[in-house]
Amino acid sequence: MRIHPLARLGWRAELQTDLDALGDPSLVAARVIAVDRGSVLVDTGSGGWRAPLSGRVRRAGATPATGDFVAAAPEGPVRAVLPRRGVIARRGENGRPEVLAANVDLAVLATSLNRDLNPRRLARFLAITARGGVDAVVLLTKADLADDPAGIAAELEAELDGTPALAVCVLDGKGMKAVRALLKPGHTAVLLGSSGVGKSTLLNALLGEQRQATRAIRAADDRGRHTTGRRELLRVPGGALVIDTPGLRLVTPLEDGDAAVPLLDKAQVKRERRARERAFHRQHYREMRERRRERDASDRRHA
Repeated sequence: MRIHPLARLGWRAELQTDLDALGDPSLVAARVIAVDRGSVLVDTGSGGWRAPLSGRVRRAGATPATGDFVAAAPEGPVRAVLPRRGVIARRGENGRPEVLAANVDLAVLATSLNRDLNPRRLARFLAITARGGVDAVVLLTKADLADDPAGIAAELEAELDGTPALAVCVLDGKGMKAVRALLKPGHTAVLLGSSGVGKSTLLNALLGEQRQATRAIRAADDRGRHTTGRRELLRVPGGALVIDTPGLRLVTPLEDGDAAVPLLDKAQVKRERRARERAFHRQHYREMRERRRERDASDRRHA
């Protein structure tokens, strides 16, 4: 059986039907490795180039994002974006979705064990991943900064309704084996988090080379500093794919009244609906537990 050239870059066999439906046998499938100044870097699995966007793609208003699969003229422009799944998108201006990454299997939410640790902010990240139908794991980086990182991870898991949380320290390798086990060959993970939480340092450790620039946190306020300049898809040893992203300052989940994310496949739409239903029921049961605790506390006071 012939293996598709894009198999190592996460190609899904059903996308061939969408490519054929365009009716142009000269087009080739490619994956967007990065978006840069109105053009995209694409890779067919056997070679890549900087591809401009055709006028049709620009007019459609569904420009490619890092991780998208596209149909392109060989060595030429992108003619179409193929249906997406596993979309990481936040609410942009006027309620319009801003797609940060597409065709993602796992979201790795990085936060360091210093002033960046903010459960409410992580909950907003999780709202974004849930809406996109993407599994998530929280990485507590710089575990050497805490006395009991495992205890903090356990407490955070409980606060985030069971979302896995792992304490990691790149300096001594703590937790790195568990991180590598999460990354599957041919599957795509996206690294999300604030500036300076150690995403680039973590990625360099996974790559086994100093590929991404890193900077130390500021001593004055214990804040991280921005280094990554664009969203870029990288292949790590073992065959997994990781999308590195710049630090996010604004994490605003999409709401039901906002415009729909373009080019979602039908399975993605169903996953989004189920994710919203699960979120509704989780909130309902959370409120029920809180009311029960308040009644129990009141009964004890009056006993």
